[in-house]
Amino acid sequence: MFFVTVFFLLSCSPSIDDLDKKADKLIEQKKYSEAIKVYDRIIKKNPGLQDAYYNKGYCFLQDSNYAKALVFFNHVLKMKGISEGNNIYIEWNVNSPFASEEDKHQIPADELFFQIGITKYYMDSLGPSYRKFQACIDQGYETAECTLWQGLIWLRADSTGKACNFFERGKLLGSPHADELITEYCKK
Repeated sequence: MFFVTVFFLLSCSPSIDDLDKKADKLIEQKKYSEAIKVYDRIIKKNPGLQDAYYNKGYCFLQDSNYAKALVFFNHVLKMKGISEGNNIYIEWNVNSPFASEEDKHQIPADELFFQIGITKYYMDSLGPSYRKFQACIDQGYETAECTLWQGLIWLRADSTGKACNFFERGKLLGSPHADELITEYCKK
């Protein structure tokens, strides 16, 4: 009877994919603290899944808990073997037929750098934020949006002229948000 009960309990446990879908829906509904609890369950099931830590960090970022967001983003960097100042890293092919479950749940380093740049911006750590956005630009990742973020950093540094140059560059790169920033800060 014991084995039947254990089997029944294990078979009723939601899969990681089911939990991931549930967390995604909670994020869509902006229920970040509830989503964090679901990611905790995913991490408990498999602590090697980068996207669970990343998404947990993203939820903290959306809830303006920047210090906790940074902890989880940095944890994913550590899982990837990337340390501060290390510009060389290997990204595994998540679509390989030989990819493990952990491989399939990787987060691209550029996406991490982008989110860390945003987090550091809100933490008033402008130099490191600027450098993370530049690292993304150097890799060709979200160049228009990263350029706008760099412009916002120049605004925070009280250099409106430089900020406007970055906003204009972001517009040329195709950012849909550039015109709004140019109108608000540059056309006075």
